[in-house]
Amino acid sequence: MASTLIGKQAVVIGAGMGGLTAAGALADHFDQVLVLERDTLPSEPAHRAGTPQARHVHALLLSGQRALGELFPGFEQDLARAGAVPLRAGLDVRVERPGYDPFPQRDLGWSGYAVSRPTIERTVRARVEGQRNITLHQRCRVTEMLATPNGEAVTGVRCENGNGASETITADLVVDASGRGGLTIALLQSIGRPLPEETTIGIDLGYATCQTTPRPTGRALCPSARRPRTAAAA
Repeated sequence: MASTLIGKQAVVIGAGMGGLTAAGALADHFDQVLVLERDTLPSEPAHRAGTPQARHVHALLLSGQRALGELFPGFEQDLARAGAVPLRAGLDVRVERPGYDPFPQRDLGWSGYAVSRPTIERTVRARVEGQRNITLHQRCRVTEMLATPNGEAVTGVRCENGNGASETITADLVVDASGRGGLTIALLQSIGRPLPEETTIGIDLGYATCQTTPRPTGRALCPSARRPRTAAAA
């Protein structure tokens, strides 16, 4: 069988969902994959500074769920072991929108999961850390992407570790999964290349997430829930 290796070392900037999945996809094609993350990553599912949006409600779309299962076989079982609750699409979630009061219930033929963003990310990170040729460096902030003098190829990155020391890491491929693409834009500007065209689509949408806790009695108020029957009525 022909080798699928295309290089010795790849560097991925960022250990969020984009960076972790990129590392998983690259592992079969490089001798070594380095993931560089500026945050200190929690050992347990917990919110971190680099993903402030993680406190909002998240959900995996079916295509994303299947893609993660293909990239990391057994991923859904990992989620279940981490405490995710399976939900039958169309039956276990009530959706209300104008004109649908609510959406009619029907079995859509697949199950999703009620799970937090930190739990999803921690589950994927555990898979990535378990691959022998992937190394994840925490508290390592990439400050610059490096290129050849003629600007025809990227050669690596310059980064700062936790004690502030600077280091240069060479790579055959660099993936910028840092979030907003600032490092890539800075690289293009430094080598005199035109910036990519941008398209801005305004969705005119905002949302908020509220965390609630039960009353001291241990009961949570739920306006749509049926009133529990008494022992006599049962």
